Amino acid sequence: MYTYIYDSYLNDKKYQNALFRIESRLLELGINGRIEKLTILKSLKELVADAVDRKSETLVIVGNDETLTRAISFLPSHNTIVGMIPMGPKNEIAELLGIPQEVDACDTVSRRIIEHIDLGKANGQYFLSRLEIPDMTKVKLECNGYSISMSHSGAAFICNMDLQKGPVRCNPQDGVLEAVIQPTEDHRSFTEVFKKKFSHSSVFPITSAFLRGFGENVPVLADGYTTLKTPVVIEIAPKQLQIIVGGRRSFS
Repeated sequence: MYTYIYDSYLNDKKYQNALFRIESRLLELGINGRIEKLTILKSLKELVADAVDRKSETLVIVGNDETLTRAISFLPSHNTIVGMIPMGPKNEIAELLGIPQEVDACDTVSRRIIEHIDLGKANGQYFLSRLEIPDMTKVKLECNGYSISMSHSGAAFICNMDLQKGPVRCNPQDGVLEAVIQPTEDHRSFTEVFKKKFSHSSVFPITSAFLRGFGENVPVLADGYTTLKTPVVIEIAPKQLQIIVGGRRSFS
């Protein structure tokens, strides 16, 4: 049984023709199912819980990165397969998963290529892509028996899946997270790492970490949308999510 959850922004008239084509294609493929729509009266958490209670085997998110990552945060404890039909902008995660836009994604859902992927976990909150620490001067990251902090401006990311092209490759199936420490380029500040000094980005594979604020609750951002505050316990949750992917996904 398939359940399709539509984000509320899809109520805009500009998406109606695309949604009609999607629903027609799903019917042709024989994978049409129950459609639920986010409203001010129906939260995403409630819709996900209802789908799980109905024992829906496949939950397909129709929306963007934010819709997907927020839905996933409610799902890992359940044996539910997740699919996605990307609509509109802000769909970098769908691209990494090899899922095309709009009606073409229906065929990807129908093929049901399912991968088990890792999730990150921060204070019990699951995240798919990364945890962002905007200001490393206000925190200390404890991992692998060491402490990492910065005396000048810079940021850090705890990465599970790549969202930006660059030298750091994060594979959501390798059983580890990557801690990426990035001094601000203009300052080229030094990073105190393992009592050595680095003036460039440094990457450390981790399975767990603890983020401690210096005398205040420092905000960090999970998946670009959810704000958490220190202290933060960070863990890897290996193979926690079953998700439908396309043939052109960025990982094997």
